[in-house]
Formats: sequence, C-alpha cells, structure tokens
Amino acid sequence: MTNILPDNIIELNKIKELMSQLILNEIGFIALLNDQLVGFITGLKVDELFGKCKGIYSPLYAHGAKKEYREQIYKGLYQYAADRWVKEGYMTHALTFFAHDRRNIETWTWQGFGFRCVDAIRKAEVIDVYNSSIKVKKANVPDISNIVEIHREHIKYYKKSPIFFPKNEEDPSRDLINWLSKDNHHLWIAYTENKAIGYMMLEPTGETYISEHKNIMNITGAYTTEEERGSKAGAMILNNIQKWLIDNDYPLCGVDFESINNLGSYFWTKYFTPYTYSLVRRIDERVLDIN
Repeated sequence: MTNILPDNIIELNKIKELMSQLILNEIGFIALLNDQLVGFITGLKVDELFGKCKGIYSPLYAHGAKKEYREQIYKGLYQYAADRWVKEGYMTHALTFFAHDRRNIETWTWQGFGFRCVDAIRKAEVIDVYNSSIKVKKANVPDISNIVEIHREHIKYYKKSPIFFPKNEEDPSRDLINWLSKDNHHLWIAYTENKAIGYMMLEPTGETYISEHKNIMNITGAYTTEEERGSKAGAMILNNIQKWLIDNDYPLCGVDFESINNLGSYFWTKYFTPYTYSLVRRIDERVLDIN
C-alpha cells in the first residue's frame, strides 16, 4: 500500500458497517479450506453498470483472499460467483484493488478484466510552477458565469474517443451553483487576460471509502480548454489548491480519474500516486440466449 495513505486508513468498524450492508444483497460467496475461511467476494447490484446491462460492483472492502494460494482462491471464487451472477442477468462485473498489488491485478486481467478507474493521492505540497500570464482565483457563486461554456465543453469532452462516457448535459450554471453551495465545496478558476481557461473542484468525498478520511480533500472535477493545455494552467490551479489545503490543515489531496482519459491520466499521474485501480469485465449477453 502506498505510504502516503494515513496509518489509520483501515477502520475496522467502518468496514464491518459497510460489509453488513452488502451481506443483505445475497450475492456474496466464501471460500473454505478445512472449514476455515480463506476468501470471500460480494458486491453491490447496479441496474446499469458502464452500459445498459445490470452489473455487480465489488468495492475495495468487498473481496479478499489469504495471501497463501491467493491466485487460486480468487480464480475459484470468481468462477463460482460469476456463474451465478450471469445466470441472474448481471453481465458487467467490476472490482477495486489496491494499486500496489500488481500480482493480484494480473490475476484478474487473466480473468478478462481491464483497467477503468484510478484513485490517486498526494501530500499537500506546493508545486514549482509559474506562468505570469495566468491568474488563479478561488471562486464564489458570481464567478460561475465565467466557466459555464468551459463546463459544457468539459461534458462533451467525456463523450469523445477513447473515453465514450455518456454524461448528461444538464444546465451548467445550475449544476455548478448547486454543487458550490454544498458544505465544504470549493472551486478555483484560472484566467488569462480576464478570460476563464480552466477550473478545478474540491470536496470532502471521492469515489472510495478511503477518500472520506478526515485528512483528505478530493478533486472531483477539472478541465482546461484545449488551446491552453500547454500553458501550465492546470498545474497552477492545482498549486493554489495545495496552498489552500496546507493553510486549512488538510495533509492529503485525492483525485479519481478514468484510465482511458489519456490527457487526464497523464496530468494526474504526474502529480499523484495511484492507490487503487478499478477493473471491469463485460460478459457477452448472447451467452444467455445460448443457454
């Protein structure tokens, strides 16, 4: 596990609470060896998971296997679980793993899974970056009108190749105002010659239960206009966020992004260390017709 994460990141009481909720889904299975528990897998039922098919998502805390024979245990568990999930029409399967466990991730890629999402983290530290033509401002509600078109462009960006992520085109102004009005939600905007060229959003929670830790604030939205992507605007916004985190006693900054977002992946991995990967497998639904 990356040594950037807090020492007390694994809160057993929190894990027990989350697991007790998953048990009610009745889609989990355990592996026994000589009547001893050696592995388990369960998850959340999702009506539409990365597409129109029903799916099962197994979060970081919803699966595990003893280190000894881990590969065989996981393969056996998944073969058993997937058989039942598919028979119930759950054709998309997704799981999250700690990023440091490369051998475990390789086990799952051999089961037909591919990378999809990344959670990453960094210590709150000042970044050595500067462009005299760019100014960064922490935004208030009246400033949102300056980034309405950029936010709309951001939504369209995710629909393009190779991401193909179908984000809904909501009212950009209303969407941002509602978001910024929530407790402990913050927004920064970069300007050049009084024209907005990019923004980043910061809030207390992200995509994993780890992101909810009291020491972590999470970047949950970021975009720089195409013509300004070489101007260091993104890094300058990120640097302003780092300064704010330090001033407000948050030692860590998290972010989640799509591995298939080539521009985003390049930027975030330059400044952050991945701590989890989420992998996805889509089962060919025609197998149900054959059966």
